[in-house]
Amino acid sequence: MSKANRVERLSMKIRPLLFGHGPDVQSAVLADLVSLWIAGHHPELREKVLDGFVELIEQLVPESEKEIFGNAGFPMEGMH
Repeated sequence: MSKANRVERLSMKIRPLLFGHGPDVQSAVLADLVSLWIAGHHPELREKVLDGFVELIEQLVPESEKEIFGNAGFPMEGMH
């Protein structure tokens, strides 16, 4: 099984655990998990690892937005 397939399968298992919880709880859970992951790296590498992680997130956001909102993207109407 490819890495991409493993990632997708695991992500699909985790999503239902977060569903229905507010963004405050979801962000705290994700922050807790990321902090554990970062803590497992040598202290001198943590900033570089975190920077790479943020870059990966930024690359994934457009596809995630399409998954949530379709090709129209985030609904900007009514936003202040």
